[in-house]
Amino acid sequence: MQVFCEILSYLLPLFYFGLIYVYYQIFTGKNRKFERWTKTLLLSLLIIHGLEIILRQIYLKTMPLSSTYDAISFLAFSILLVYYIIERSFNNKASGFFILLFAFFPALIAAFNHHWQAEKNPLLATPTFAIHASLNIIGYTALTIGAIYAVMFLIQYKNMKQRRFNRFYEKLPPVIYLENMSKRSVLIGIILMGVGILLGHVQTKQMFGHFFISDPKVIFTDLIWVLYVAVYVGAKVKRWSSRTMAYLNVVGFILLSAGGAIVFLMTKSFHKFY
Repeated sequence: MQVFCEILSYLLPLFYFGLIYVYYQIFTGKNRKFERWTKTLLLSLLIIHGLEIILRQIYLKTMPLSSTYDAISFLAFSILLVYYIIERSFNNKASGFFILLFAFFPALIAAFNHHWQAEKNPLLATPTFAIHASLNIIGYTALTIGAIYAVMFLIQYKNMKQRRFNRFYEKLPPVIYLENMSKRSVLIGIILMGVGILLGHVQTKQMFGHFFISDPKVIFTDLIWVLYVAVYVGAKVKRWSSRTMAYLNVVGFILLSAGGAIVFLMTKSFHKFY
């Protein structure tokens, strides 16, 4: 079974590359006939990647995300999953080439670095941790994709205001699509991260006897989530402009990325498992 799992892992980057090629043909307009196959191809790759994750964990007799490269592989899966939801929601394929590029590299890195020994840390072998970590990774991924769409929106908005209707402008989705795709991605991120954070606190209660714990990573994650919720609700109530929301989306992602890197690399946390 290990041989089959390894072959499937090595094939995943090729499948991702093939899907990127399809979306490149669509983005450049060289072969529009691929447009009717994208949903089927996306779903097929989701099933294949999901099967690879399940089979590897069955062979190792452990839970998903129990190693660094399991998490990296799941990141690629998360990008694919969130993009699939967005494309099905808005039926716009123009951004697929850019988004799927971000999925290819994690899939490639993970495929050639998997180890085939079960993780010994008992915490990583619990279903609660697996669900908590999975939801948080998908949530972070959705927020990242939302920021990418926000950047695309700002580019298209600027081109439209300056009446620069060049070829790049024509290839990207219209601003209304980018605005809605960004908002939908952020909403997915907020919901999934919220559930993931809640499960994390539940596991903290089980481990330490306290629902909240003074850990830098936990505090930072909670604050960032509250910030995203406050901005999202504020935008709905105050009816902020699309441009303002796009800038706030990008700023929020910068805070999430830069602040997270500082907290995780420069502070001590019980959250360092790998």
